[in-house]
Amino acid sequence: MNYKRIWVIEDMLDLKPIYQSVFDNSDYKIDFFQSFNDFQKTYKENNDIKPDLSIVDINLEDGNFFQLLNESDITLTDPFIVVSKSNELPSFELAFEAGAIDYLLKPINNNELFAKVSKHLRSIEKRIIESSKTLKSLNLDIQNYTNKEIKIIESFNFQDDKTLHRSEIVKIIWKNIAIHPNTLDVHIYNLRKKLKKDGHTIKAIGNGQFKFMNAPS
Repeated sequence: MNYKRIWVIEDMLDLKPIYQSVFDNSDYKIDFFQSFNDFQKTYKENNDIKPDLSIVDINLEDGNFFQLLNESDITLTDPFIVVSKSNELPSFELAFEAGAIDYLLKPINNNELFAKVSKHLRSIEKRIIESSKTLKSLNLDIQNYTNKEIKIIESFNFQDDKTLHRSEIVKIIWKNIAIHPNTLDVHIYNLRKKLKKDGHTIKAIGNGQFKFMNAPS
């Protein structure tokens, strides 16, 4: 069945039937997680099953979602929106800095939630199609690349000059998670070795900038 998978991370059980009623049709499959721990366990154990979109509450029964994410060993690279009762500016800033694509206030407006989720899912699907075209045009053997490596390649090729600063790459891949300064360099080094076989490379061009280009013959 061709449905969109939505994960809801929310500790208020009385909201579960509301979400079910909003997305009560065959186009959506909803999975609920009452705690960050439940979400983290499922996210790590199911590499082949990831959500098309997640809906995240900030304050959960086991703590602040973004603080727990920072302290965890997972990197959330899938798109998500925040639904929260907090109308404070720091909450908005924290959510968007962590990579949220939208922020909705509680109490939930059913029509707004459905309309925005549908809109974002259409945009995500369009981006996936464009990404597939980009990767196909590069003639890459995708099976040789990890999800993070593919995301790095896509990020370069969405830029007109195919240039990114190292801080941009870190934010794209690791969001708000603190990493060792050498982590990116290790990823770039491994990615270069794979890209060379497919006729491409990532070159350091100074001032923290990297450029995706054809490998010298």
